[in-house]
Amino acid sequence: MPQVDVVAFKTACHVAARSIRATVGEVTSAGVTPNFHMALITAPGIRSTVLCHTVLPVVAFVARSPQAGAPLADFTSPPAWADAFELGGFRLLGVEELSMPLAAADTSELAEAELEQVRYWHPSTVGELMFNWWD
Repeated sequence: MPQVDVVAFKTACHVAARSIRATVGEVTSAGVTPNFHMALITAPGIRSTVLCHTVLPVVAFVARSPQAGAPLADFTSPPAWADAFELGGFRLLGVEELSMPLAAADTSELAEAELEQVRYWHPSTVGELMFNWWD
């Protein structure tokens, strides 16, 4: 299965941070779990946690750093300065898309192994399906 280049994600984080005179904290690369890389971008008045899926070139933003094993439910809209991620080849995911009930989403392109995970973990939203701690 192809993997998203974590170096490209780190580069996009630094480009975005420079655009607002912010700094990038440690970028956590995914291992077996979670299925996402994570970075913290901070500046005076700004604290933004960015998630990057390990397989799909997509990024999402959450209000606070995820806690290991806990479902991610506090997605936020991409900030105005997030265009650096699009320029780096990533698609920005918005709150509306991530909070869509999974029952309303088209899951026809999921592989059987992914569908088994859905049946086991019972994610309720697209965001919970896309960013998770499953093994």
